[in-house]
Amino acid sequence: MAKTLLAVDDSVTMRKVLEITFSGEDFRVVTAESAQGAIGKMTENPQVCVIDTALGGEDGYTLAKELRQRHPGTSIIMLASRYAPYDQARGRDAGADDWADKPFDTQQLIDKVRKIMLAKEAGGAAVSTVARAPAPAPTAPAPSPQPPPVASGGFRPVAPAVAASPGIGRGTQPSLGGAAARTGTLVFGDSAPPPIAAPPRPAAPTAAPAPTPTPAATAAVSGAVNGALAGKLGELGLSPQQAEAVLALSREVVERVVWEVVPQLAETIIKEEIARLTKD
Repeated sequence: MAKTLLAVDDSVTMRKVLEITFSGEDFRVVTAESAQGAIGKMTENPQVCVIDTALGGEDGYTLAKELRQRHPGTSIIMLASRYAPYDQARGRDAGADDWADKPFDTQQLIDKVRKIMLAKEAGGAAVSTVARAPAPAPTAPAPSPQPPPVASGGFRPVAPAVAASPGIGRGTQPSLGGAAARTGTLVFGDSAPPPIAAPPRPAAPTAAPAPTPTPAATAAVSGAVNGALAGKLGELGLSPQQAEAVLALSREVVERVVWEVVPQLAETIIKEEIARLTKD
């Protein structure tokens, strides 16, 4: 069955274009050039209204809002142009379903109309299905459990006593010892099991203290150095006082080197040996 489409535009050319666009699409097109004419054509019960936003001196949004209030089931599409761009806020307020710009692509406008009509029909079918669905029958409340009858003479059933397990006396309760609380092991009885000794860890080799040079060794090194220098100083033609001053200075330098360098060198050698033994 053909659907009725109402095209509202103040341009006779645009009305003719809309007639041609929907002529072969199972639509019966009726037209109006003003808001008053559109209200009069609503007696045709159109399923879709295509309304221009600017109807000469009238407002298309106002007409769309009035038609929406009078015929809430009718689909409404607004037509805008670059001279009168579409106002999203006013379109929502008027209840428009969609809009298109002029000049429009005829197939896109047909697709918009069909999509809106299918959505309206699907929504109406869902609403009618819900309205026809029978209300669920009330279910009877489940019977509440009744307490067991009390025997005559004041006798009440007593739960049978649980026999005591062998090895656990009445005065002895399962307890958690101090070790169990720490390790998370459940212990029965009053005494906790003896802790398991950890396996001994191999002792790492200890570093031997760096040897400290003794005064005797330092004196021996200084004497050897001074003996070697004495001949050289004599060859240079220095006086005995000058040679003695040079030897005293060299002895002080040698002793300082021995006291500072030898312990550090010995400590380094010992650490390297410990690292080699540990790696092996």
